[in-house]
Amino acid sequence: MYESRTYRQRMGATRFNSVSLSVGESDLWIGFQPSSVDSHSFTLEAARYLRKLRNEIINYPDKTFLTSYSPISQKGVATPFLSSMFRASLASGTGPMASVAGAVAQSVGSYLKERFALTEIVVENGGDLYIDVLEELSVKLFAPGNALSGKLSLVVDPLHSPIGICTSSGKIGHSYSFGKADAVMVACFDAALADAYATAFCNRVKTPRDVQEICNEMNQLPDIISAVVLLDDKLALCGQLEVRT
Repeated sequence: MYESRTYRQRMGATRFNSVSLSVGESDLWIGFQPSSVDSHSFTLEAARYLRKLRNEIINYPDKTFLTSYSPISQKGVATPFLSSMFRASLASGTGPMASVAGAVAQSVGSYLKERFALTEIVVENGGDLYIDVLEELSVKLFAPGNALSGKLSLVVDPLHSPIGICTSSGKIGHSYSFGKADAVMVACFDAALADAYATAFCNRVKTPRDVQEICNEMNQLPDIISAVVLLDDKLALCGQLEVRT
């Protein structure tokens, strides 16, 4: 089912050239610099590479890779892309597909940056972000229906770049969630891991009293740079990234 990406209307309009493309369930917005890069060639190459990644997932021999809610054993030698999903799955206790949006964003972003000699790139995939920038970039918390949606931002300093910032919700989006959080936003240097952790911890937020406890737990994990947990009027923050309101 198509879900309108209305938040993209406010993303990097004055800072980046951008393209959007869809292949199957993957729907990407890519912002990039410099502006001299040919957008047509860039889009064609991005789509080709995205199809390659999707084929790696579809052709993986163990079909429980697509459906499991818990880690599975890797069979044989996996590609670097699939290996990143296996690592994120084991670290977070989720199924491999819990990390797919972040893994795709990072793989596409890192490939295109090298392929086109880019200075900056941001890849957004269903609200999950891979960010590689030379100047600071603010990432707003998106939690429709909550009064704090769009009013709080994590600020990515170039010293923390490249970075993945991913968000999971028990109330919006097409992905299944066991939790009830309006949003759990997680920042890690690995976007696949950020995506998997966002899913794992969002699954555990059931009531407002869970908000601070879950955030405290995330703050103890060395892989997590920053995190935000939001449910109703309860908000908890932790980590190294500056927060702006």
